[in-house]
Amino acid sequence: MSAALLFFDGIGIGEDDPEKNPFARYRSKFFRAFIDGNNFRAEYDGIIVPTDATLDVPGYPQSATGQTAIFTGVNAAEIMQGHINGLPTPTLRKVLLSESIFLKLKKLGKKATFANAYSKHYFELRGEKLSATTYAVMASQVPFRWYDKELQDGKAVPADLTGEFLKRFYPDVKIITPEESGKIIADLLSEYDFVMYEFPFTDEAGHNQDFELALKYIDRIERFLDSLLTNTDLNEHLIILTSDHGNIEDLSIKTHTLNKVPTIIWGKGKEKVAMSIRSILDITPTIIKYLTDQI
Repeated sequence: MSAALLFFDGIGIGEDDPEKNPFARYRSKFFRAFIDGNNFRAEYDGIIVPTDATLDVPGYPQSATGQTAIFTGVNAAEIMQGHINGLPTPTLRKVLLSESIFLKLKKLGKKATFANAYSKHYFELRGEKLSATTYAVMASQVPFRWYDKELQDGKAVPADLTGEFLKRFYPDVKIITPEESGKIIADLLSEYDFVMYEFPFTDEAGHNQDFELALKYIDRIERFLDSLLTNTDLNEHLIILTSDHGNIEDLSIKTHTLNKVPTIIWGKGKEKVAMSIRSILDITPTIIKYLTDQI
């Protein structure tokens, strides 16, 4: 029994309006929930849980505090006395390094991995200005996966599901399909207790109000999920997809939204897991309980 956490940046539950919402225009098989709608099922018998991302703090939810909350279960916006955008601040880094889901699982004797493919140049270029997911992994000293090793060997997934973004900087990057990325995550689930993956580009499309780019990314995500769910034994494994705040679901505005985010749950124990999640703060505690047979 293992669990995967799929994090997609900036996806909320929007209106069933194809002029605003690219998920409505695409007629997504997975992101079927809409404001005032009553369809909370996704393809492959997934359960969609509208999930609060405000953390009971006024203002629009933001990435640094929202992601810290997801990956730790700690109310980062409350600690910061407001929502913080962009990358984690020094205070949020400390929270991630001390409360990360990867660290919690390591202490419990669980085997965890982050599926994304990195370049060593990322660390050289960014210094301490790293993503929340990166700090979450660093907390446990779980090895990173590299574009020139694990990605080449079919053991890592590029952040954009194809490798096209990395190839702009590294011409030798191996280009793969979203279907191949889905199969890689499915294979990792058979080797690890916990697998995490991050897709950051949906938030970019939302801020740019770029319908063409949004539809391109949604198509990739749909193909990735089709492959992952087809290649995973859902009688044995759990898959959770979630986000940190709304954005791409309303391309009539450039900003984040106050909309709830879709947490989609597939696989073994999905009903009990769904009942445990109401806020993004519940993601890490729920996964910990699931992997320790408390759910």
